[in-house]
Amino acid sequence: MKLSNFLFLLTPTFGGAGCPHLEQERRAKDQSSSFDAVYRHHHQRRLNPNKRSGDGGVPDGGFVAVRAEIAKSLTTSQDFFPADFLPPIGPNYGGLMIRLAWHCSGSYRESDGRGGCDGGRIRFDPELNWDDNANLNNALKILEPIKEKFGSKLSWGDLVVLAGNTAIEEMGGPIFGFCGGRIDDPDGANSLILGPSDIQEQISPCVSIGEQGRCMSPLGPTTVGLIYVNPAGPVGNESMPKASGADIRQAFTRMGFNDRESVALIGGGHAFGKCHGACASPPCGTGDLEGIGNNTFTSGFEGAWTTRPATWTNEYFNNLFDFNWTVGTGPGGSPQWAPDGEGSPDIMMLTTDIALSEDETYKPISKEYAADLSSLENDFKKAWYRLTTGDMGPPARCLGDETPEAQPWQNVLPAPPTDLLDYVPIRSEIQSLIDSKNTNLPAFAKLAWNCASTFRETDYRGGCNGARIRFEPESDWESNAGASDAISTLKPVKVKYPDVSYADLIVLAGQTAIEAAGGKPMKFCAGRTDASNGDGSDILAPRIYPDTVISIEDDMHVKGLTLRQGTALFAVPTGATLSNKYFEDLVADNGSFTDEEKALLQEPFKPIVDEYIADNDVFLMEFEAAWTTMMTADRFDGPTRNSCTGVDHATLDGGGTSAAAGSSLFVALLGLVFLALF
Repeated sequence: MKLSNFLFLLTPTFGGAGCPHLEQERRAKDQSSSFDAVYRHHHQRRLNPNKRSGDGGVPDGGFVAVRAEIAKSLTTSQDFFPADFLPPIGPNYGGLMIRLAWHCSGSYRESDGRGGCDGGRIRFDPELNWDDNANLNNALKILEPIKEKFGSKLSWGDLVVLAGNTAIEEMGGPIFGFCGGRIDDPDGANSLILGPSDIQEQISPCVSIGEQGRCMSPLGPTTVGLIYVNPAGPVGNESMPKASGADIRQAFTRMGFNDRESVALIGGGHAFGKCHGACASPPCGTGDLEGIGNNTFTSGFEGAWTTRPATWTNEYFNNLFDFNWTVGTGPGGSPQWAPDGEGSPDIMMLTTDIALSEDETYKPISKEYAADLSSLENDFKKAWYRLTTGDMGPPARCLGDETPEAQPWQNVLPAPPTDLLDYVPIRSEIQSLIDSKNTNLPAFAKLAWNCASTFRETDYRGGCNGARIRFEPESDWESNAGASDAISTLKPVKVKYPDVSYADLIVLAGQTAIEAAGGKPMKFCAGRTDASNGDGSDILAPRIYPDTVISIEDDMHVKGLTLRQGTALFAVPTGATLSNKYFEDLVADNGSFTDEEKALLQEPFKPIVDEYIADNDVFLMEFEAAWTTMMTADRFDGPTRNSCTGVDHATLDGGGTSAAAGSSLFVALLGLVFLALF
């Protein structure tokens, strides 16, 4: 079934009452507009972190008050979906809430920064109806009264992650901290690219080419509709743990996890809860308990991993090595493993679990965790924090008082300076370099654009703050050819003014070049700092897909640019002038243009190109707005604010930036005209 004929339930977010998780109970019927149009339309409503307006913030009473309410709900069984386990172990929804938080967060992928729990899109299609997310609508329903109590200041994204954290803590497990500040999306549009969808198949074909179960990056999982891998083992190698180990490594690597983090997450997570596969032909059972309680069918596997599934232990790892495991068929009709011998406990393992005891790299890590609970605790809490926070960007975007120290994977920059420099003489030096050699103008413009264009609105990584373009791998990218030479040209300015960061110097050089080329005056926001290496840039390399139009549009989406802004920025000057002549020449085929540039002559870009050709002032205004957006997109002040908002640091004589200076010049000229007339 083509997704263009499938109505994804793009229901607006509510402030208090009502809950979009019930969309799983109302499936699609038809869709008059195309998928691409739906995705494009809804993407434009969520452009950058400054403009998102969904539920979110710090709720009254703080996050600690939310956790207290969650804790009460964990052991209060609901008739519509009874909690797992009988006393004294249960009732307990802890495993369900951990799974909810894991699957909400685990959709994140490093390839383009998409997925994750920021946005809370697990409430909507397509995520809510993935096979791996069966019955999570019930978890959301359990949390609904808490969302209603705290209202719009508590996002669903934060609530879901807090539910997982609270479940772990209430069962005795370790938590490293909590980064609040997720802002809810109004619908599931930003998850359509994760699949299954037409656009997903165009960018990362898998199902359409018969490779389901062997999906490759940029997809995160190996199977569309699952979070990671097939628990029974890879396609064609079911029930083969070593093959499953390779599958796990591939999928977890796409999220940025190393082997140690992967083992800690899997084993730590499986310390809790159970799988549900009560029968081979669901719905299971009859009467009031049909499909729920002991008759629940979720994954098709059945059983718990440990004998104490509501208590934090390292029993999972001990069980892997204390028993001989044999594969068989579980009640749900799926292959699963059971311990040999009479008197063995009523526990089970999946093929993906057995892989942790047979894979050559995973095995010694698993043995270490079996012998040392404290080692597991330390690694699990940090891996869980990364899992639930990887899509949130730097700690500067976090809210609340539970944010832990910055982690290596966050690639945190030095603190910004408290006292700013005088940028007027610095800009004067840059202008002298432009005046002395005409090729410096396009070189500086390109340098600033390439430095800033790594920014991803999807996971708030990249950007020119840090100036990582000076280091590998960015310095070696083909698209950054000439960047090192441009930086060398600016080096005398850096030597003369050693306190200016390379990041500020590069951005100011680009702005000076753009304005010298005829661009509209822009405000300058200083305060960037420099990274000491290129760590974190490897995942930001340009993404190229077979369809050039889709590749370009996808890149604009990831950056958080509108189609108009992204089209305008193609005209970054390669000569002395910034104007709509770039588009005139493109249409007339007057010059040498890349395939990417020629793609602007197709839909959806061509009407924008025509508009820019018709009105140079419209183009220049759009370019100025887009340029400013990209140069400041990585200047975070919490999850929704930007530290450059309203900031205008002087770069020209007269006490203002070029924008202020231009305004002053206009006023002066107007005064002269007035005197001449009267």
